[in-house]
Amino acid sequence: DDTIKERLQRVPDVGQVKLVGGRDRQIWIWLDPSRLVGHYLSVMDVTRALRAEHVELPGGRVETGPSEYVVRTKAEFQSAEELADMVVAYRQGAPVRVRDIGRVEDGLEEERSLARLNGERAMALLIRRQSGTNTVEVANAVKAEVAKLSTELEPDGVSLALAQDQSVFINHSVHEMQFHLIYGGGLAILIVWVFLRTLRSTFISALVIPTSILGTFVLMYSLGFTQNMMTLLALTLAIGLLIDDSIVVQENIMRHIEAGMPRRQAASFATREITLAVLATSFAVMAVFVPVAFMEGQVGRFFYQFGLTVTFAVAISLYVAFTLDPMLSSRILQKPSHGWVYRISERMLGLLDTGYGHFLRGALKVRWLVILLALACFGATGYMAQYLRAEFIPLEDQSEFNIKVKAPLGSSIYTTDSLLQTIRERLEKEVWVDYLFSSIGTDELQRVNEGGVYVKMKPKGGRAITQGDAMIWTRERLADITDARVSVEIVPRFSGGGRKWADVQMEIRGPDLSVLDGIAAKVIEKMRSSEGYVDIDTTYEKDKPEANFYIDRDAAADLGVSSQDLASTIMALIGGVDVAKFRADGNRYDISVRLDAPFRNTTESLPFLTMRTNKNELVHLQNVSTLKTETGPVQIDRYNRARQITVLANLEREKKVLGEAVEELGAVVSQVDLPPGYTVGFAGMADTMAEGFAGLILALFLSIAFIYMVLAAQFESFIHPFTIMLSIPLSITGAIASLLLADMTVSIFTMIGIIMLMGLVTKNGILLVDYINT
Repeated sequence: DDTIKERLQRVPDVGQVKLVGGRDRQIWIWLDPSRLVGHYLSVMDVTRALRAEHVELPGGRVETGPSEYVVRTKAEFQSAEELADMVVAYRQGAPVRVRDIGRVEDGLEEERSLARLNGERAMALLIRRQSGTNTVEVANAVKAEVAKLSTELEPDGVSLALAQDQSVFINHSVHEMQFHLIYGGGLAILIVWVFLRTLRSTFISALVIPTSILGTFVLMYSLGFTQNMMTLLALTLAIGLLIDDSIVVQENIMRHIEAGMPRRQAASFATREITLAVLATSFAVMAVFVPVAFMEGQVGRFFYQFGLTVTFAVAISLYVAFTLDPMLSSRILQKPSHGWVYRISERMLGLLDTGYGHFLRGALKVRWLVILLALACFGATGYMAQYLRAEFIPLEDQSEFNIKVKAPLGSSIYTTDSLLQTIRERLEKEVWVDYLFSSIGTDELQRVNEGGVYVKMKPKGGRAITQGDAMIWTRERLADITDARVSVEIVPRFSGGGRKWADVQMEIRGPDLSVLDGIAAKVIEKMRSSEGYVDIDTTYEKDKPEANFYIDRDAAADLGVSSQDLASTIMALIGGVDVAKFRADGNRYDISVRLDAPFRNTTESLPFLTMRTNKNELVHLQNVSTLKTETGPVQIDRYNRARQITVLANLEREKKVLGEAVEELGAVVSQVDLPPGYTVGFAGMADTMAEGFAGLILALFLSIAFIYMVLAAQFESFIHPFTIMLSIPLSITGAIASLLLADMTVSIFTMIGIIMLMGLVTKNGILLVDYINT
């Protein structure tokens, strides 16, 4: 395990490598309290003797003519047998050795973590990348090193397997985006051909897509952007925008060529004719996305690359439409021959023109009715919006989820392992399960009463059940486990700080833990009585069994015992203390002193343990202290120096989404009479959602302001911009209606869609109004 850990730690950009389920070699000196007393010794006598005898220290240099020698005192023990022969003290002229007061074991450190793959014991290495590095690159480098290690370790019977790899989902998402980028580009070119009906014009228009994308990649590279979900999403959504300018230029050039103008003159004249309109449409789109790029907060870090990528692509497409397109048009365009395909399509498009003409003339005759219908649609938007549900990110089928288990406080690692074994037995035979990886003690504190099972599902194409349904089934299947708290959670894609993760995280802050616990209890009671909340829990654990020694200061002073002496003795006897280092095979391991297990596993025997006083006498711990068995909190969380309890819950998405939960819990808190000095707030996804939505709404209003300025400059009028921009709120009616019909939620992705919709509506409006003016 040390070899593997060291090799992986040397992989570039790897930050932390944490070993789970493995244990280092350790030399244990297990003491017998009755033998200690029999030889009139205390545990501190043993530790002092070991520190005095197990040494290796430099002693200076000796110069003898041309040579120089380094002097060193080498008095370290080389084996457990030698350590057992160490003299601790002399009694009546006879030496008392370590073997006389206990036993020495060359063994392993105490087990505080455990890992299993499909029920089989394993050692797991949890690898985290360095901050700011690329997940996929680090994962690929680690997998390459694992492949080398597998070959080297195979003769020793050691096998390595990847239990969890977050780069798989990232790679899959990127490949999906790349596919849709190509697929969308192909469809856009097909649509261009259907309407222009000439392969030469289609070819010229289509060139803008690869040219703009390649140019955008150059700018992305210069700014340190990567191919990720946000940049590829930006390019995928921008495909239609990229070809728009080119289509407008091509259509105008072809119109003049069909009218008999020479192609070189047509290319020049037609491009100049629509220059201002095309500039305005592109600047309007860029005005929409530039504010998105400069959002603040965690969400802003994602949308910075998104907004700038769209802006780069549109700017390059504008440049291509004004340079490459007219140049090629002046060289290769021809007046189209009217074949049978052209005649059939022309007849169909003519019918479309005629039908729209009749509709438009009718609308212009009843303008007030059109305005009233528009106002009615806008009013319907506000009515429909109240039925929309909001969440940060929709649930994705990632083919994986976690089962977190929290055994009662004070449970041993073997009790927790037994609970995980029960869960594995209930899931391992399901056809949709690929494999199960369970672990205990993976957090920084190595809590042995907390563990988890990582469930890897088969790929979506190889199973009939969705991830969401599998999680619901698992939750119901484990509902009868009442001797532990079990939660079924998605695998979070971004988290940090060692904080617990849940769909809903409500933080209650104040000075008194008992008051905070009471407020949390009221919130939890409301959650349990409402639908949609599952896996309800809090971060406050108050019933951990404690055996507390309270010093009797008067008695301790009379006997010559300080609080420090008492604490050090108890730590050495019960918890154990690392006294020195043992050298073996080029490595150094701890030498620890501790009572043997049978003498420290009952609280009744602890008061009768002995310690040495300043007067060189042995006394029982009960002579200077009182032992009380109590309960207390495992950990006290703080935020800005105020004590804090976090209420955690996951959501059944088909019954309740994050926005509804936040609104409902906010109403619950408003009904609770919070004492002065106590506050409540949301963390995790709820906080990120609020921050992200606020940033997107601000970006929305800034975009509208920028669009107005672009339009006012284009039309040299303060009225025409309103003519175009009045269509923006009406376009949102269709967006909200589509979300309701599809039973979808408002999320950061639908907000992006609405912002992009603003750009499209403005672009179409500019072309219409500009041509009307012409």
